[in-house]
Amino acid sequence: MRFLLVPERLMPQAKWQLSKHTGALYEYCYRHITALDEDSISQYCASLRHRFRALKPQPEAAEQWIARTYISLKYVLAASVMLSSAEFASARNLRIVEPYLLYYSIFNASRALCLLIPELQWNDGSLLDALTHTKVQNVVHDCLRYFSQSTAGEYKVLSSRALAAREMLSYKFPALGLSGRLGTIMPRLEDVVGICEFVADAAQLHSECVEAEFRDLPDVEFPDDSKPLEKLFIYQHKSLDARLIDSEDAYRMWQFVRHSTKPWSLHQTAREGLVEDFFGAWASEEGKQGQYDADKTDWSIIFDFF
Repeated sequence: MRFLLVPERLMPQAKWQLSKHTGALYEYCYRHITALDEDSISQYCASLRHRFRALKPQPEAAEQWIARTYISLKYVLAASVMLSSAEFASARNLRIVEPYLLYYSIFNASRALCLLIPELQWNDGSLLDALTHTKVQNVVHDCLRYFSQSTAGEYKVLSSRALAAREMLSYKFPALGLSGRLGTIMPRLEDVVGICEFVADAAQLHSECVEAEFRDLPDVEFPDDSKPLEKLFIYQHKSLDARLIDSEDAYRMWQFVRHSTKPWSLHQTAREGLVEDFFGAWASEEGKQGQYDADKTDWSIIFDFF
């Protein structure tokens, strides 16, 4: 059983279904949120759906939210690969990479939730670069407070400790390494898994509300040069002159819009081929014994993709 982060998680899983509040047409198996108070979550979903509803008339709204949900899913996948890598490193005493992997697992799961918060404006995709470490932590902390004050507090503590450990090891490099005080600052792997599960739950809930509110939009044909959709597969960095184009992301994106011109929830967007290919990209090419092989790890460490 995974580490239970806060008192609410000690409760048995509730019998109520979250889909009747988010508007989803299926029931995702939430790990933590359905153990909370149903009335509070119902009110949260009603408010969230109202806020998404107000965004529908905006230009390129469907394209923008397809991009945001797809990229959000990628962040959840990235957090999952990093956590399985952290497990592998811990089991083999490759401790030097643990602070990096644990912090960026939290950071990527947090970015996934940030992209699904309606008040964070897309601004032609500049939101992707505007999600700084401090902003991500503050936004997610404020969001989690609506679910559980204690979970929000634990999130702030864990993410701050993980960031401090990563920065200390990256910029200061104490001679004692993780054997000294730094080792007590860095959060435990099971604690990081627990908080990432909760954040992924919240991201899934938000994405279900997006899907429900955009469901009645008429089908349209997106232009080949859609700027929001290009953000899914064209990558730029201020220190690089050339743009990086990911053919795999481009293929998955156009495959998605051939089936739907409306955003789906994270779980619905996570087609089997997409998830398999993402983990497969980090698989061991030679298959030597003892190597990290993402294909043989627990893909569902924080999120049930299938």
